[in-house]
Amino acid sequence: MDRRFLALFIAAALVLAAGLAWTAVRWDGAIRAYESRFRPADGSGEGAAPGRGRIFLDNDAYYWVAHAQEMAETGRWRIRHTSFDNPPGGRPVHWSQSISWLLLLAGGLRHAATGEAWPAAIENAAHGVEPALYFLLVAGTGWLVFRRLGLAPALIWMLHLAMLPAVSWSFHPMRPDHHGLQLGFMLSSALCLVLGGLGRVRSGPEDGEGAAWFRPLRPPGRRTARRLAIASGVLGGFGLWTGASVLLPGMMLLVAGAGVVAWFARLSPPSEEEGEEAWEPSFWRMWSRAGAATAILFYLIEYAPAFPGMRLEVNHPLYAVSWVCAGELLTRLAAGRGRGFRAGDGWLVPLAAGVLLLPALMALGPSEWHGFRDPLMRRLHESIDEFHPYLAISASAPWKSLWKDFGMLPVFLVLAPFLAGGKRILFHEWAALWMGYLLALGYGALTLWQARWANFFAASVLLLAILALAILWRNAAGRGRAAAWFCVLAAALAVQPAGFLNQQRQDIHCRDTSREQIGELTAPILQRQLAERLGAMDAAHSFRVMGSPNLAARLAYYGGVPVLCSYYWENLDGLRASAAFFAAEDDGEALRIARERGITHVILPPTVEVARLFHYVWNGVRSEEGVRRSIGGRLLAEPGALPPWIRRDAALEKALQPGYLVEGRPVFGTLQVFTVRAEP
Repeated sequence: MDRRFLALFIAAALVLAAGLAWTAVRWDGAIRAYESRFRPADGSGEGAAPGRGRIFLDNDAYYWVAHAQEMAETGRWRIRHTSFDNPPGGRPVHWSQSISWLLLLAGGLRHAATGEAWPAAIENAAHGVEPALYFLLVAGTGWLVFRRLGLAPALIWMLHLAMLPAVSWSFHPMRPDHHGLQLGFMLSSALCLVLGGLGRVRSGPEDGEGAAWFRPLRPPGRRTARRLAIASGVLGGFGLWTGASVLLPGMMLLVAGAGVVAWFARLSPPSEEEGEEAWEPSFWRMWSRAGAATAILFYLIEYAPAFPGMRLEVNHPLYAVSWVCAGELLTRLAAGRGRGFRAGDGWLVPLAAGVLLLPALMALGPSEWHGFRDPLMRRLHESIDEFHPYLAISASAPWKSLWKDFGMLPVFLVLAPFLAGGKRILFHEWAALWMGYLLALGYGALTLWQARWANFFAASVLLLAILALAILWRNAAGRGRAAAWFCVLAAALAVQPAGFLNQQRQDIHCRDTSREQIGELTAPILQRQLAERLGAMDAAHSFRVMGSPNLAARLAYYGGVPVLCSYYWENLDGLRASAAFFAAEDDGEALRIARERGITHVILPPTVEVARLFHYVWNGVRSEEGVRRSIGGRLLAEPGALPPWIRRDAALEKALQPGYLVEGRPVFGTLQVFTVRAEP
């Protein structure tokens, strides 16, 4: 390999590593600087930042950090139950331990270096976990693109991957959670699969790779193809471990794309290029078996010897079974080239049934097997922005949002079909382009349905762009007009990351210097104060709160006070009880729930939106009259019409929310606090 290209690649990777580290430090400093402007309105001592718990920008992060702290404190390495919510008994934890283990590792390194106590070390190290994972993804996938397609595509790939807003949000320093892991494993698995030849290999010895600005998209040698098939499977298995429900759509798209490739490979006549290239049907078998074995291994690590039964929201052996069947089906389909396809083949029906078994059980089995099918959980999701259609949450300026989030990358959804239909395209190029196109198109459709898939769409359409660029480079060689179009697209892709970088710089700068209130930071600061003060009053650890699911993570993390309802599908019991309480028109029923759960306080924002939410979640219909009659509606609209066992506590509200002065202007919390006396 030419050392000049290698040196350039290493230099680019180091610059990106420095940039990601700088971003983590700047975000941490920007949030601390914003906190430092909050001075107590009552004139008491310290402001918002000193000695307080850190602010995170996602509710999930509080749980994962708390789980890691609990591991360090108790010596347990799996947290399968939490008391953060659903009092009095808490609820099970089925999510992967992966992010908490990473937080524990980072905290251990900081503890060894600084001597900080374990809880503080874990919390203070948390903002470095996602940037470290981000760099591993950018550099690792960039290295593969460099080896297979050349330095220029690798640089474009790494710059975009490090700066695309939807992708970088998944790896935000102040959001240590599972989103980055899930995206990283899915993208890495797809990249290894596509660059591994999709079952097509070159005959003869391996050749040198990467010593050029561009390299044609060619199938690898047999040994490299097998390695990439296994790597793709292992990475996909890791993805199932970190979030099976999230990985499932992507894996289904990959299997569907592979099926189309295998089918057309059988129908396409041999070409001149097949003197140097051949099909390796076992590619798909190696891919699926490596992935299934990895998934089962981590299922055992997570749960052995006590298994949770049919919990299909997370990794389960049935995912491995379906994957193995899919790989075997693809292998046999690809191996049947030249002998014709017989619908009566004995292997077809059982393998197809094995592939369809998992989605059939998820769709037709009891809702207890998959919490997202529970009607109450589905209605709750309607209140969460990430479950809304992408265009709905950016309705005021959809085209501006698309440009801001994805730049020119969606153009390749239009360009790719024309490129795939060109006369000069080779079959292995068509296969890779088809796989990338199907992945990007599928995630694009999912994003239009729910905005939470935007990060997967951004990454998959970037993959499509890089594949298209490599194919365009080969087709443009020696052709004036084609070469001109290639240069225009390559130049646009090379320049585009600068715009994404400027967006990130402005985002950090705003929080660092703004004199205005920033809702995503102001609300956590005020809620942290409330939680800490309420927790300090709870010497007997007997307080239990009924309130908005938005409050659960911070109230438990900062104050140690559990909230009945949270956003987690493992907490369906808490959701049902909270919805039944707030939607109750019978005060006796509400009192029964309060007594059963030992509720001591109800804490709510001042609007009736929470009452509307829970009334809809419980009844499945929207009725303003029903909301007014419910105890939730009366708590917020008619506090004088409440039963005697619950009263608004103005003195406690003031004690918990004395407020701050920010740049001389008062900022007060607006949560309303009710005291419950539900003893018989």
